[in-house]
Amino acid sequence: MKTNFIWYSPDTNINAPDTIHQILMFGKLSDIAFLKKNLGKAKIKEQFLRYPKKIYTPAALNFIKNFILEIHTPIDEQQYLSHTSRSTR
Repeated sequence: MKTNFIWYSPDTNINAPDTIHQILMFGKLSDIAFLKKNLGKAKIKEQFLRYPKKIYTPAALNFIKNFILEIHTPIDEQQYLSHTSRSTR
């Protein structure tokens, strides 16, 4: 069974950072389990930290960071959040 995770492209490279972020943010838990089974948590975590993408809501980022990937070190959340507050200075 072929699963398309990126809706704008018929060709999906599961190893690409964009695909990983798309699945983490917009996929179902079964999609995330598929990703973890095929790539492993270490590779997903490495791609997540090395190539941040500004697509996450605060709640989704918290869930993915703390429960899915179990990242317990601080990260720069501004690199991941889709709506960040601007400096008002």
